[in-house]
Amino acid sequence: MFLSQSAKYALRATIYLAENGVGPHLSRDIAEALNVPAQYLAKILQDLARNGLLISAKGRGGGFRLALPPAQIELLSVVRAIEGERFGEGCALGLPDCSEEAPCALHNAWKALRGDLLGMLQGTHLSELPKGSSLIR
Repeated sequence: MFLSQSAKYALRATIYLAENGVGPHLSRDIAEALNVPAQYLAKILQDLARNGLLISAKGRGGGFRLALPPAQIELLSVVRAIEGERFGEGCALGLPDCSEEAPCALHNAWKALRGDLLGMLQGTHLSELPKGSSLIR
């Protein structure tokens, strides 16, 4: 869809952390619970920590936990930590010169869809998601 596999895993991991207490949680335990590749998820969790969304602690009793309360973490911040700050910008077809003045064939449709997607991600916090939803697929 619109999100990379990394962004999807990041969302699933942060939802998992929000639902499973203050932590810390080992990356391998999160990966096992979500049925995702452990090494891949470990890199994603480090990216989330570098972007201030998670706190990482090494050693005995270490692991990952949310850096902020779930009510203060928007889904858009999780996605942008992985996809980059420019997530949602740009042409749907990847054209460098797509604009209002020189639109591509998908410009207007993408503009509306992008606005809805970004609005949903920005307007939704981890705390607002239904508890107990399946994170495993």
